[in-house]
Amino acid sequence: MSLKFISFYGAVVILTSLFFQFLPEPHMLSWEELLLSKFLNQSPSLLCLGYLWFHQKRIKRVYIFSLLIAFLFLNVFSEVYYYLVSPEYLAPVNILNNIAIYVVLLMLFIAQRTQIKAHVFNTRNTTYAILTTVLFLIGFGISVPQAYEKYLAESALFFYIILAAMLITSLTVCMSFFVDKTRSRNWYKLVAGTILIALVDIYVYLSIFVFDASPFFIYTIGKLIFSIGILLIVDRSIGKCLYNKPALGISNGLIKSV
Repeated sequence: MSLKFISFYGAVVILTSLFFQFLPEPHMLSWEELLLSKFLNQSPSLLCLGYLWFHQKRIKRVYIFSLLIAFLFLNVFSEVYYYLVSPEYLAPVNILNNIAIYVVLLMLFIAQRTQIKAHVFNTRNTTYAILTTVLFLIGFGISVPQAYEKYLAESALFFYIILAAMLITSLTVCMSFFVDKTRSRNWYKLVAGTILIALVDIYVYLSIFVFDASPFFIYTIGKLIFSIGILLIVDRSIGKCLYNKPALGISNGLIKSV
């Protein structure tokens, strides 16, 4: 990604975070204002989608490009189904959408992993992955007893959906360590990006199940952290699915077929 786009992305994220800092309660907003807030909330994903669409003629690996589009689209879709699903089903649908996001992200990591296994499967990298995954499992695990007590009796299926979401998120964090050469620039981007978006999920679960409070910071500090994570993952993945420059003398159809 160009420095200009990253600077623009950062400015948009900061401004929208400030917007949500002083946003009234949803019931106090008109339809137009609520729609604007939904649009601004997903502006990081929409910006990345726009960037990919603008550079679609540079595609060299369609599969990775498609997974990246799906990952961003599912993030945006989280604002859409609120108007399609009954309120009593919003929580499970939200968790299922979150599972789908991490499944696509996991597939994206598998598609990008290096072919030189010695560079990623070594003692040091495995230690990093295991320790970080254990910490995430502990972070998610703090919420499990409360979720069990709250939901198992009335809806065992929903409890197992929550448990599946925690496990797939932790597995995705673990997989991010085994995509690139240990401690390379791309390795840091992918690992840091995945950890940042997963930390936001831990915060949400802790707020709901442990502290029994609304995750107030999800649209401010959480949004900032999540947006940085999105940018790092997209910036790393673009190098795997787009040419650096349009190839001279090669037709667009040939480029897309590579």
